[in-house]
Amino acid sequence: MRLASLLASALSGALLLLSAARGVEGAEPPHSADISKRNLTAKDFPRWQQLATGVYAYEGLHSPDKQGVIVNTVSLIVITGDGVVVVDGQGDVPQTRAMIENIRKLTDEPIKYVVIASDHGDHVGGNAAFKQTFPNVVFIGSPASRQRLAQDPNPPTMLVAEQRSLRLGAIQIEILNLGRAHTGGDLVAWLPESNILFLGEVFLRDVFPAMRSAYPSEWLETLRKAATMNASYYIPGHGFIDEPAVMRRELSEARLALASVIDEAERLHKAGYKCESAANCPAAEHADWGQYAGWALASSQAPLAIWRVYQELDGRLPES
Repeated sequence: MRLASLLASALSGALLLLSAARGVEGAEPPHSADISKRNLTAKDFPRWQQLATGVYAYEGLHSPDKQGVIVNTVSLIVITGDGVVVVDGQGDVPQTRAMIENIRKLTDEPIKYVVIASDHGDHVGGNAAFKQTFPNVVFIGSPASRQRLAQDPNPPTMLVAEQRSLRLGAIQIEILNLGRAHTGGDLVAWLPESNILFLGEVFLRDVFPAMRSAYPSEWLETLRKAATMNASYYIPGHGFIDEPAVMRRELSEARLALASVIDEAERLHKAGYKCESAANCPAAEHADWGQYAGWALASSQAPLAIWRVYQELDGRLPES
């Protein structure tokens, strides 16, 4: 592995400038994961920042929604001295290849493990690039994700039902299943030495609560469990990364947003407004999302959220 000074130089010279990412110093960051709200364009990505020695948050891009809103997709990179661990990839092969090339700017160590924290396509769509470049790479996922990715060419082969410890070089990584949340197969990665908790899509910062395969009430409980871990740094699967104190506050805000959306969907259900599917959801026309109406992806995700909450209320959520 290269010297720490070289790593820092590569980061500062080639990738993320924190002052640009956070806007005017001292200003309150906007409550939106929309990259344009931080005066960023697609040309500013990919980018990354160092969180601790050997630990990096890497940002690629999610595809635009129908309104053209683009949010970032966050991966965790851990350089251990005995191989690299990546937690969540990117949404397609070109973006994942770009991430691999950027990792090579930091270290010659091979990528040994890829943890599937979210089994959605925007996090696993490029996993073939890992296998092409590192044929011995091991994919780690939950049993639920293994089931969902059964037809994928690179399904997880190491499964985590509750917890699994990885110790590589100087770094320990705890892969945890805190409960079902955004995907139903959600995993998180905790680094005890630096007390960093990468939550993947369990934590969507300033993204309207997206629920196409979520378990709404269980997601609330999973966020509560994450908060009780008192991590120094909470890292989301989508959304910007600011100072640790901001991220702890934003985790609480994400839980409040989810609770608010669930409550509003329950109100619509009680009032008798119909929502047969995300594509046929007249109830959405009667929703009042309050302060969360302007959050990124709200227009596309609101009907999905209503439909999923209705499924839960009616006892129609799938078992797995």
